[in-house]
Amino acid sequence: MATKTYSYLGKGMVYLRNRSSGGGLKQVGNCSALEFSVETDTLTQSDYTQAGGGNANEIQRVSSVGSSITMLELRPDNVAMALRGTRSEVQSAPVTDERHTAYPGTLLALSKTPDRSESVTVTIDPDGAGDVAIEDVDYEITGAGVYVLEGGGITEGTDVAIDYTSAAADVIEAMTGSGDEYELVFDGLNEAESGRAVTVTAHRVKFSPTTGLALIGDDFGELALDGSLLVDSSKVGAGVSRYFKVAMAR
Repeated sequence: MATKTYSYLGKGMVYLRNRSSGGGLKQVGNCSALEFSVETDTLTQSDYTQAGGGNANEIQRVSSVGSSITMLELRPDNVAMALRGTRSEVQSAPVTDERHTAYPGTLLALSKTPDRSESVTVTIDPDGAGDVAIEDVDYEITGAGVYVLEGGGITEGTDVAIDYTSAAADVIEAMTGSGDEYELVFDGLNEAESGRAVTVTAHRVKFSPTTGLALIGDDFGELALDGSLLVDSSKVGAGVSRYFKVAMAR
């Protein structure tokens, strides 16, 4: 009689829904790992009826259910969740008369990300002579702002006014959130079993902030998050898990 194998090699998409703000389940994107882990506390009763010790009985209680996920896409929502931050969308708009004190060989970090496809005007001593600086002679435009070139017309401690157009951007303010709870759905498949569907639903997941955000490196960036699965008291009934469920297609 043939014996069915149950090998597993998982692939699939992870979806998250913020239980606090509502809305639907959103794709997290490409993930290299998704794992749940169960920890228990064990209470034992020693056997005193005979020499040699041993246990007469033991009880194991679930102490916590952990979750870990490694996200390979640094989407704004993913980064905000990993940094326990808040995300806002900044639209492209003109910025006029942004004041800075300039020093040769230093960066003037602008308040918003400049749109480098639009013109930038740097005015030297705007309350006095008001001379317009020359790009690539007096300064260069970078993704973060204006770099003052040495040997140009902008001297030490000069006041400058900068007019530019801000680029549309997603802005994440780190560590401004309290840590939201999420519903997690894994829309997966078992590659080792002809792509049979494997669906996992975790009712309440709370992630800790990421322990590392690599901004410079030789490999693609990733976000590794650890979290906990909490009890969902709305899930009731015999044999109904208050943590998560797994559905495996036959």
